[in-house]
Amino acid sequence: MYLTYPEFTNILPNSVSEDTFKKLISKAEIQIDTVTNYFYGMPNSPVLSDDGASEYPWINARAKAFKRAVALTIDYMDRNSVTDSSDLNNDSYSSVEIGRTTLQSANSDGSSSTGSGFAIPDEALMLLGRFGLRYGGVASV
Repeated sequence: MYLTYPEFTNILPNSVSEDTFKKLISKAEIQIDTVTNYFYGMPNSPVLSDDGASEYPWINARAKAFKRAVALTIDYMDRNSVTDSSDLNNDSYSSVEIGRTTLQSANSDGSSSTGSGFAIPDEALMLLGRFGLRYGGVASV
C-alpha cells in the first residue's frame, strides 16, 4: 500500500472516512500505477518508503509528491463517484432541466473526465509530471 490513512489525513484532513479510504485505496493505486508505469510497483523498482526517508531532497520530494497524488486521486474518486476510467463516461449528463433550473456539463460530450482519460485529477498528474513520474513511452515487448 502506497499510503496509510494517517498519512492521507495529514495531506487532506477531513476529506474521506477511513472506510471510504479503505474502499478506494487499491483502485487509486491502480490508476496511479497506470500513469507512472508502475514506478514504485515493480520488482527491483525504487521503494517508496526508502525514497521518503532519502537524504537527497529531490528523491524525498518525489516520494511526497507521489503520496499526494494518491491522496488527491482518492479524494477525486470519492467526490465524483468514479473508481475507474469507465465510470467517467457512465451515468454522466450533458444537460438536465428541473423546472426553470438547468444543469449543464462543462464538457460538450457530457463526461466528467479529466483531460487524461484516467480517474485521476489533473492536479495529481501535474504533481507526478513535475518529478518525472508520468510514463509517456511505449512498453517494450
